[in-house]
Amino acid sequence: MHRYYFIDSNGEDTNLQLYSLKQAKLYWAALEHDILESAEVEHFHERCVFIICTIGLSVSQLLGQNNPEPDSKLPSPSKIFDSLVDKHGLDPSLKDQFKEFIDAYDHCRHFGLTNDGSRHFQVSQVTLDKARKFYGFGLLVWETVVDIFRRDPESELNDLDLERIENEP
Repeated sequence: MHRYYFIDSNGEDTNLQLYSLKQAKLYWAALEHDILESAEVEHFHERCVFIICTIGLSVSQLLGQNNPEPDSKLPSPSKIFDSLVDKHGLDPSLKDQFKEFIDAYDHCRHFGLTNDGSRHFQVSQVTLDKARKFYGFGLLVWETVVDIFRRDPESELNDLDLERIENEP
């Protein structure tokens, strides 16, 4: 049963990772718009952190749904991504970039009190440039994974337009 792979999320079948990607793209576009409109953007830091969390969630879901080696326990997103890089002969430097991305996602989604205050500090260091970097890398992961699966002539991904996905119902 592949109920979480559907591009159309109407009815009982859905695509959680695609929905998360749409939300990240919508929030990113809104933030960029607000930055152009005003020097003072309401909830700026919170929105940057939220975008990292949302793009990270979409990537984590995407990788989990496309785990190349299903087992009884789902491996971490880093292990799945590393496996895809190895299996498909992708640029090995993507692994280090992914580690930085997933660490930022983990910091933002799972922040809280630590005995040395490190997690609060890490989250406080999120800037527009960092949000842009991680958002862009999340999109690159999406493009990479979709490109891998588009190689299968039986895939139904030809109509999937990641550039405009946030405008689709």
